[in-house]
Order: sequence, then structure tokens, then C-alpha cells
Amino acid sequence: MWLDRLDICNVRNLAEVSLKLSPKFNIVSGANGSGKTSLLESIYLLSCGKSFRTHRFSNIPTQDEIWMGVYAKLSGKDIRSIPIGLEYRDRKNIFKVDGNRLKKASELATYLPVVIIHQESQRVFTQSPKYRRAFLDWGVFHVERCFLSTWQNFNRSLKQRNALLSQRTQLSSIDHWNIEMSDNANLIDTHRRQYLDKFVLLFNHFVNKLLVIDGEIKVDYRRGWPEKEDYLDLLRSSFEKDRIMGYTQRGPHRADILFKINGTPLHEYVSRGQQKLLVCSLYIAQAALYSQIADRGSIFLIDDLTAELDARHVANLLMVLDELDTQVFVTTPDLELLDSGFLSELKTFHVERGIISEVL
Repeated sequence: MWLDRLDICNVRNLAEVSLKLSPKFNIVSGANGSGKTSLLESIYLLSCGKSFRTHRFSNIPTQDEIWMGVYAKLSGKDIRSIPIGLEYRDRKNIFKVDGNRLKKASELATYLPVVIIHQESQRVFTQSPKYRRAFLDWGVFHVERCFLSTWQNFNRSLKQRNALLSQRTQLSSIDHWNIEMSDNANLIDTHRRQYLDKFVLLFNHFVNKLLVIDGEIKVDYRRGWPEKEDYLDLLRSSFEKDRIMGYTQRGPHRADILFKINGTPLHEYVSRGQQKLLVCSLYIAQAALYSQIADRGSIFLIDDLTAELDARHVANLLMVLDELDTQVFVTTPDLELLDSGFLSELKTFHVERGIISEVL
């Protein structure tokens, strides 16, 4: 599915926006601070019920405004349009799809799967494991229907166990949560492995399309506890150490994936520009795998595409995206930096001081 229409009210400096979109490519130009990234943020809000720029919803509405709204129509081949919307007022979020109010923000992603690449995306290679877990679990969530409930059940058990650890409760009263955690941890581990087996092949495929790199990229998956150790046995045997620490030290909540080439961490092997292309390869592979398994496309958001990339690499990246079953939104400070004449079903927009107009 794709976004056919998009209406934005009071999202940062975008006071009132109404756009008819291309189902394929939407290029957005404008000076820094004009509102380009806020447009992408609005779409991301519709998909995730949260921002990629701030953890506080109260920071998002236009200054002096107490509410904001983002509304869209989802269209697809041979299906009717579906309205989807988000409102924030009185410090509360309201999510609706097809006129029905959703209970949780996580339900939005099943209707509008969005992949975003922005200036912080390279932290998936360079920073803490939580970013790599988030990347991995986005993919698993969208292809394994039971993954979300399994992950939620594990986290509920984890919180209960950690609460009992801090109370220095005896082992006999904690074993119920050990068993429930173990059952869900093993399912999470299985789903992640199955996903990565398919993902790694596609990742290398798109890396070879986007840049020249000497060697094959390997993904070292670390599940969060020793490979040969049963998780239930580990929880029981580590009880005293966990009680001293006050929390559960091992499990899928500590998992990591390491990207290496010729034995070297990937981000140490390549230049800054190559690292951006690797990030793009990573997310393109994720979107392509989702399309294969779910038989539907996702939506790509790329902020400041031309930063750190020359014209040849930008054009090559756009050609790769053009081959995918996906709707693409790209921002750039200047349309002249981006050769888009060869793209199919293209619309271009210009943003100036929060006003977005189509370039005809």
C-alpha cells in the first residue's frame, strides 16, 4: 500500500499541509529548517505513533498550539482506500484506522510499515546493541505475526522477575517467571535466527549493487545468553548473581548482531560515504524481504539523501529503489543535486517556511 493523500496540522513549523502524492517517488527540496524533515516525521508518526526526533510528544506541535494531527489515505492495487490518522490533544494520543480507534500505537505499523534513513541511522553500526536489536525486531515483527505478543509476554515476565529480585524474594516464588521467560525467549531466538538467515543474503546482494567492497559481509548473531546453555537452567543458576545486581543480566533483551567483513567491524572498514550506502543497503534489504514475505510494499523515508554521496552514487541508489515495490520520500536541500529525470511516477515538492507546494 502507499500514501495517496497526506494532511498535516501543527507539526512543528508545518501549520497546514495537504498533498496529493505519487505512489512511487516523492522528492522534497528546501533549505535547512524549512520543514522537510518535519514532513518525514509526520509520516513516521502515522506508522509508529512516535517520532524519530524526540521522545516527548509535547515537543512536536507547532509553537503555541496545544494539538496536532496527521491524516492520510492509504491506497493499494485492487483495494479500497483506507483513512488513517493520529491526533495529539490534552496530552493524549488518538490513533484511528478506517474510522476505528486503535488501542495501541504498535497496531499502526501493521497498516503502514515505514523504513526511515536519517543522519542518526548509522548508529546501527557504531553505537549500542539496542539500535541493532530495534532494527532486527522491526523486520521480525513485520514477517512473524506472533512475534509482538511473544516479545510482550517476555518483557512482562522480565519486569516481574526483576521486581522480585529487587525485593530479595526466594527462588521458589520466582521460578514461575523463569519458566515463562524461558518459553518466550526461545521463541524470540528462533524467529530472529530464521529472519537473519533470509536477510543476510539480501543484504549482501544490495551491498554489491550500491558499492564496491572487497569481501562478503558476515553477520554475527549473539542471542543474549551462551549458545550451548539452556535458558531456564541459566535463569535458575544465575539467581544469586542477578539478585545482587538487582536485574536479569542475560536473555534476548541483551541480544546483538555484529556486522563484519574480513573479520573487521564493518564501520571501521569503510569510509563515511560508504557507510551511508551500507546503511541504505541494510534497510533496502529489510524492505525487500518484507515485500517478499508479506507480498506488500513498505514506505521509504530518506532524509537529506545527497549528504556525503556524489551524484553517481545518488543516481545508483535511486535506480535500486526504483526497482522495489515501495513508495519513496526523499529530501534534499537542492533539486539540482539530485538527477531524478529517469524515475517513474515522480512528484517533486518545495518547502519554504513551512509551506509545501508541488513543483510542476
